[in-house]
Amino acid sequence: MLKKLFASLALAGLIGSGAAQAQDKSRLDEIMARGKVIVGVTSEAPPFGFIDDKGELVGFDIDIAKMLAKYIFNNDASPKRIEFVKQGFAARWPNVESGAVDFGIQVTTILPDRVMRVAFTQPYIDSGIVVVVRKDSPIKTLKDLDDTKFTAALLTNPQQAERAKQFFPKAKTIIFDSVAAQFTAVKTNRADAAQLDTPVARWYVKQNPDMRILDEALVPPTNNAVFLKMGDFKFWLVLDTLIGEMKGGSLYNEYAAIYEKWFGEKPQHAKYYVKR
Repeated sequence: MLKKLFASLALAGLIGSGAAQAQDKSRLDEIMARGKVIVGVTSEAPPFGFIDDKGELVGFDIDIAKMLAKYIFNNDASPKRIEFVKQGFAARWPNVESGAVDFGIQVTTILPDRVMRVAFTQPYIDSGIVVVVRKDSPIKTLKDLDDTKFTAALLTNPQQAERAKQFFPKAKTIIFDSVAAQFTAVKTNRADAAQLDTPVARWYVKQNPDMRILDEALVPPTNNAVFLKMGDFKFWLVLDTLIGEMKGGSLYNEYAAIYEKWFGEKPQHAKYYVKR
C-alpha cells in the first residue's frame, strides 16, 4: 500500500498542488475537533441505504460509512462518531460543496463530468446500469423501449436523461428524486421501465418476483465511490487509503463480511476472505 500511497501523493501533486498548498485547514481537522463525521446518504435505494421495518436507516453504504467513521476515530465504533444526513440525489454535490456534509456515500458512479465538480476516492464497489420492467411487459430489449407508447422513469441526474435520449429517445419520461420512487412507478404501472444501478436492480427484483431486468445493460460494470469537496487532499487521502485497505488490505475481512451481509456472496477477491 505504500507504493500506492506515494503514487497518490505524486498524482495529487501534479493535478492540484496549488490547491493543496493554499489549504489552511482540512475538513478532517474540523471533524476531529467536532468528534463526529457527517455523512450524506440515500434512504431510498436498498440495499445501499433504506429505512427498514423498524424505522432504522440501514444498508451497505450505511455500514461502510460506519466503518470509515470507526477508523477515522481510531477504532471507535460508537454511534456518536457518525451523523447521517438523508438527502436526495440532486443534493449530493451542493451538500458536499457547501459543507452540509463531510462526504457522501450514495450509490454514486464515477463519471468524467462529475470529477470536475467533486473529488472521488477509489471505488468501494462495482456497479453498472440496467433497465427494470414488469415481468409481463412486452419490452424485451432496449430497442423495444424506444416507442412513444412507453414511459421511462428517470432519476434527477443528467446522465439518466442522456442515456434515455441515446437508447430510447421516442419513449416518454417522468422524473423522480429517489430510486424507490422510480421502481414503484414501474411496479404500479405509472411507468414501463426504469434505469437502476445493477446491484440495486438485482436486490429489488429478488424482493419482487413480478419484476425483471432486461438482458441488455445500459452501462457495463462501473465504479461507485465516496465523494467529497474538491481540494482537500488531506481528508481525501485518509478516506482513499481506508477504502484501499477495505478492498484488499488490513480491513478486507471486515469489508467482506459487510458485503456478504447485503449481497449474499463474497466480494470478487474472495481468496483473501477469512471467517473469524
